[in-house]
Amino acid sequence: MARNRMPKVKVNEMEEHYAQFEIHDTDCSVANALRRVMIAEVVTMAVDLVTFEENTSVLNDEIIAHRLGLIPLKYQYREGETRLRDDIRTTLSSERDIQRRFRFTRECDCDEYCQWCAVKLTLGVAFDERAKHRPEREKDLPLVVTSNDLISEDNDVRPVHFETDAEADDSVDQGITIVKLAKGQELRFTAIAKLGIGKEHSKWSPVSKCVFRPQPHVHLDDDAISKLPPALRDLIIQACPAGVLGYNDDDAPPENRKLVVKNDAAILDFVDDVKTLTQRLSPTGKSMISAFASDTNFIFDIESVGSIPVDDLVLCAIYELKRKLLDLQLAVNDLKDDDDDD
Repeated sequence: MARNRMPKVKVNEMEEHYAQFEIHDTDCSVANALRRVMIAEVVTMAVDLVTFEENTSVLNDEIIAHRLGLIPLKYQYREGETRLRDDIRTTLSSERDIQRRFRFTRECDCDEYCQWCAVKLTLGVAFDERAKHRPEREKDLPLVVTSNDLISEDNDVRPVHFETDAEADDSVDQGITIVKLAKGQELRFTAIAKLGIGKEHSKWSPVSKCVFRPQPHVHLDDDAISKLPPALRDLIIQACPAGVLGYNDDDAPPENRKLVVKNDAAILDFVDDVKTLTQRLSPTGKSMISAFASDTNFIFDIESVGSIPVDDLVLCAIYELKRKLLDLQLAVNDLKDDDDDD
């Protein structure tokens, strides 16, 4: 008999572009469904159509258009300034959800595209024009055209030039490189960005990393391990790659140092080797360490490409998963009603 579970979430780390959190009291199918929705079904915006007016660079139009599609575009809700759609019929996961501002082009009643279903971005860079404003020693160097040269006609949408402020400070470029221009070369185009999901094309996927793993349960027999000579304790640590096992305090005297797991994610891969070794080292022949993977608790690691903050990304994925489950429930109820009618 299935029991009703009440999953709980524990956030270990949360930044704008990275998050690690744990989900407790659920099962692998739910965790994997959440992962797949985050990768393939959270709505984002990306360049989908490019019209070139001038391209004398070394790259042809198709390659540049492909690169433009992979530049993340971030939607920024501006309270009091952003005009939201007035035809929303369902409650979305967040006020910052991009679907409160834009609709899919295929669902819009405009002739081609409009402010409610698309965003126009333009770029116009000529080497000779830029060279006039460069220092003399740089006049003949290739000109790097980056995402910073893209001009968005919608203040709510802008290209993401760097993942973090630290990356922006360390980089020698002014954004994501599109192409390099030499003397006499020029690039001008108009790009149309539209809504989409990763299932249609990977350029709409909001994540660069989205993985989960079972939470390991580890037990160390501290009393038995503490009775071993320091050299044998070092041998247990060396049975795993560096960083998996270690001491709680490397500077403490050997007799006061306690063996601990440094990397929970890796211990499951090497626990069999450690168990075999500690069985041979133990006077009783019993293993001094055991570990197994939980089938109800899972750890997620997520990195965003920058188009959506990670917290919004998770909320949008949960909303989408709930919507799918509701649609499934309605479809099942319809089938039951049809059977009853028959």
